[in-house]
Amino acid sequence: MKKAFLCSLGISILSLLCIVLIGLSLMSGRFFPGTYIENVDVSLLKREEAQELFSKKRQDAYRLVIIDKHGDQEELYGKDIGLSYDADFSHIPKLDSFYLLFSLGQKKNYDLEGKLHYDEAALEEFISRYTESHDSNEEARAAFLTDYVPGEGYVIGDEQWGGKIDKDKLRSLLVQAISEGNFQIDLREGDFYQKPEAKTEELKPLAEEKNKNLQAMLSYNFSGEIVNLTPDRYHLWLENGEFNKKAVKEYVKELKALTDTAGKDRAFHTEDGRVLLLKGKYGFSLSTKKEEATLLSNLKSNEKLSREAEYDTVASGRGAGDVGNTYVEVDIGRQKIFYVENGEIKLSSDCVTGNVARNNATPDGIYPLTYKTKNATLKGEDYETKVKFWMPFNRGIGFHDAWWRNKFGGNIYLRGGSHGCVNLPPRIAQDLYQFVYQGMPIICHH
Repeated sequence: MKKAFLCSLGISILSLLCIVLIGLSLMSGRFFPGTYIENVDVSLLKREEAQELFSKKRQDAYRLVIIDKHGDQEELYGKDIGLSYDADFSHIPKLDSFYLLFSLGQKKNYDLEGKLHYDEAALEEFISRYTESHDSNEEARAAFLTDYVPGEGYVIGDEQWGGKIDKDKLRSLLVQAISEGNFQIDLREGDFYQKPEAKTEELKPLAEEKNKNLQAMLSYNFSGEIVNLTPDRYHLWLENGEFNKKAVKEYVKELKALTDTAGKDRAFHTEDGRVLLLKGKYGFSLSTKKEEATLLSNLKSNEKLSREAEYDTVASGRGAGDVGNTYVEVDIGRQKIFYVENGEIKLSSDCVTGNVARNNATPDGIYPLTYKTKNATLKGEDYETKVKFWMPFNRGIGFHDAWWRNKFGGNIYLRGGSHGCVNLPPRIAQDLYQFVYQGMPIICHH
């Protein structure tokens, strides 16, 4: 009985050994069940099959991006150069009876090791094709700061890299990238191209410094007519970061000549229906001193604004009707004044103007009322007179009450007239004083 048992046990052991040996024989050259390489299941796969699998994966996956000096990209694929991969599985255990007993049912992932290979002739062909399409005879050029560009200011001209491609350097870069499994090379790095002496980034502070005083934008409004002052004009006024005052003065002078209306002929419709052509100080007269100071301040502060110019005198408007419909008319020939408000006569009176016989005749012209005041003392070479209402319009000539006169109008002015002023009855002077204001047009005519 014991003998039979031992005999049966021996036969079982031998059978198991035979099965193991047969299994080992059948699995020779294959990976263990549960073996993964880079998360790819290679269980029971022959090593030659795994070699082919990973070589194909490496070729399909490989894509080398080449960036040229302009930032343009070209791609080199593994298939273009016959890329292959010689996998090394020596670090992965081989099948043997002992290890098999303890590894069944276990999963283990391994890194892929090996070397890349490529077709050198195919790589050389790619290098020739690449240099042929990208090579140029451009010389390296340093970045530079332009002269003033209208509408843009001082602009940086970008640097230009040399265009000649060194085949040997390109080949070395490609071989290194392929061998190391890199996926990108940038030809702008290192010394692949001839580099310019000065780069754009290095000139930015200089451009900013030159442009920092060119930010002001001024727009003058001359009663609807717009005159713009931009850096295109005033950049020429800058000298070592400061505005040339003489240039500013010349511009203001030019602006004054363009826009002043004071002193120009105007057609005026008189109360008695005549049309006269008259001159005078009335109108827009730009103040050069005030405007120069304000303009300099605007430019230095880099202001962006629309404004009126600085004036010494202004009119009610521009154009043929700049006198408007509210004014005082002095008809010297008829010795009368008319205060007209919004086209209607609100006040009229006889008056006495400058003494013609003594060459003190009141001059014709259109003038702005300079100011008005009460209780003034009028002085001259041979007189000193106190008046209650004083309203000058042409230097020392103005309206005032003549309390010493008991008659006005007629021909008094020819021999008994004033020193040039318009004498008024006290009550009329008081009423007129209430109506007039600084800048109001005063029209004197015969």
